[in-house]
Amino acid sequence: MRVASLVALASLWTSISLLAAGCGGCGNGGSAEPCTTGTDVDMDGYGDGCAAGPDCDDNNPGIFEDCCAAGIYQDCPCDPTVDTVVACFDGPPDLANNPPCMKGMRSCDATTSTWGACGGQVLPEEESCDDGDNDCDGEVDEGVLSACGNCIAGCDEVGVDQEPFPFPEDDPSVEVDGVGLDPNGDLVLDQSTIEDHYLWIANDAEGTVSKIDTRTGAEVGRYASVTHDAARVVNHVGRGFAAWNADANGNSHADNRPSRTAIDFFGDCWVANRAHDGVANSQPTITKFQNDTTSCVDRNANGMIDTSREVNGTPGIQLNDPAEFFGEDDECILMTVVVGNLTPSGGAGARALAIDAGQSIEGGSDDPGNAWVGIFSEQAFYQIDGDTGALMQRVATPGVSAYGAAIDGQGRLWAPHNCCGGSRALGMIDTSMNPAPFTSIATQPQFTGYGFGSYGIVVDLDDRVWIGGWPVGGLMRYDPATGTWTEAQIAGYIGTWGVRGVGIDTLGNVWAAIHQNWADGAVARIDADTATSTGVWQVDQTGGGTLATIPVGVGVDFDGDVWTVNQETSNASRLHIDDATGEPAAHPDTGNIVDVFPVGRLPYTYSDFTGLGLRNVTRPSGEYRVPIQGCQGTDQAHWTSIDWGATTPPGTRVEIYVRAGDDLATLNAAPIYGPWLVSPADLQAAPGPVPDARYLLLIIRLISEDRETTPIVHSYSVDWSCPGEPVD
Repeated sequence: MRVASLVALASLWTSISLLAAGCGGCGNGGSAEPCTTGTDVDMDGYGDGCAAGPDCDDNNPGIFEDCCAAGIYQDCPCDPTVDTVVACFDGPPDLANNPPCMKGMRSCDATTSTWGACGGQVLPEEESCDDGDNDCDGEVDEGVLSACGNCIAGCDEVGVDQEPFPFPEDDPSVEVDGVGLDPNGDLVLDQSTIEDHYLWIANDAEGTVSKIDTRTGAEVGRYASVTHDAARVVNHVGRGFAAWNADANGNSHADNRPSRTAIDFFGDCWVANRAHDGVANSQPTITKFQNDTTSCVDRNANGMIDTSREVNGTPGIQLNDPAEFFGEDDECILMTVVVGNLTPSGGAGARALAIDAGQSIEGGSDDPGNAWVGIFSEQAFYQIDGDTGALMQRVATPGVSAYGAAIDGQGRLWAPHNCCGGSRALGMIDTSMNPAPFTSIATQPQFTGYGFGSYGIVVDLDDRVWIGGWPVGGLMRYDPATGTWTEAQIAGYIGTWGVRGVGIDTLGNVWAAIHQNWADGAVARIDADTATSTGVWQVDQTGGGTLATIPVGVGVDFDGDVWTVNQETSNASRLHIDDATGEPAAHPDTGNIVDVFPVGRLPYTYSDFTGLGLRNVTRPSGEYRVPIQGCQGTDQAHWTSIDWGATTPPGTRVEIYVRAGDDLATLNAAPIYGPWLVSPADLQAAPGPVPDARYLLLIIRLISEDRETTPIVHSYSVDWSCPGEPVD
């Protein structure tokens, strides 16, 4: 019997330092003795910390003092009237075209007349065991293979006991999604471990989508909201759609009119193009963008990823800089999907967008979730496969022209009918079924003394549905468990201000974007349990005087800060929330309670543009996945049991799943067995038996039903036997 040991390896790798220092770091002239006190990659005696002085190009032994005389480097002079963009690579030149290494682009800064940083390049790193050529030398995993001769655990010792659980930075074969480590090194739910500190805002008048780093406020990318590249268009209805053709000032003559954005479980973004202007080619579409630029495809085979990025030093993405904006040719636009039907008057209007939990409401970390897009005038939703863009089903919603959508923890999609006053119905679709049933819920009541109102929609941590009350300064809460409505008025704002977009945080609050008279701007906080307002904060910059008016959308990022999308002033505001107190406070980097950052022209987004609602409501779970090889060579292991230790407070649980197969490359697609809920799990009993196989993929899933308490996994071990060994 082979028993997985209780040892966890921690092998953190340090990246090779290969960045050029630029002209500002040029060193001393003359010959130099070998450097023994610093970093000298090219062995010319010069480098960071070397006695002879720094090296302005530590990849070229013939250059150390005057890089600007030898070529184009960062901070070297350039002529912005002549010089535009050049390819660049700050690593060893002979590795520039060896995948995964890739050249970047350097542009001439018109303000300083100097060359900027090399943006978008992929530099060599120290080799790690991940089935890749990290150092770009043409060899894969040289010197770092496991005892199995590959990059996965097994053959000798795997498992975790007293040591911290290995994470991808320790063991590249491990995958994590929505889990982290507590101070003891044990496994817990922790959405902050998701590399998703971005928000995505649709710029209506410009036909673009801005990607904002929530920690810095910087716009790190801007993308055309469609692509017409035939290889990336999924055409369900066989109709054309308008091209992106905004000019450099952001004035759009197209009719795609992007609005709602939604973030899937991989951090990738979908945007819905409403196309509702009633002009030629007003065909609704949705477009998907890849969040991780290293996953984008070099489609034109020029040795680099042509994607939007900040390279010229001017804050924000400049549409007229070909190094910063690529329009429809951007290689991180994954696909554009044609959805819905044209109406006689023109566009059908894609006015609702949400991501479901995946192929079932249980989901899984290998499933990004599928997109649901509501077509307003059709009174119908389309379910779109999150991986391929294929049409999965069309669900008619008679009586409900969806103006937004949100999906709860039971897989129910909620959509309000229309907006902006009048008697409004609320529709519900069971997204876990195909065909999915539709139900029309009782009409939303009036606000006491102020009539009807509706706009944005969100689901809170207890699966209660909240609807913004525009033009009324309040919200309505619908509780599916009781079938009752509750009114939440914002004290002092109910009669003169109106609520547009709504969002949630993880502390039990609902946030509302409010404004009056098509000016001003604020966010209101409402206690989700008591339905009472607990504060209102202006969204213009504290002490800076930066205007931020007509906030149409509000969302909370994964660090807990609250963001508004400000239509009139083409910017986004961040209200910093202190981790310890849960109250607005000065941001540690800026000293401001509110900071304002520019985006594209006339942004108009009030959906789940950070993905927090998806992670905490629609699929409130996390996974830890590790492949194991049981026997040496090609022998199949007989998988017998899994033992784990866990603490599961009320409202939480741990589920164990496995996949087994002989091909490591397709292990993620092998049949799945589980869940096992009680330790130890007998892998040869139901829901098994697990077949003999070379590899086992162990999946530890942590689930919190109350969204507030996490289970804790302390340890695991796996038992198996190899041919010729006794079997229990």
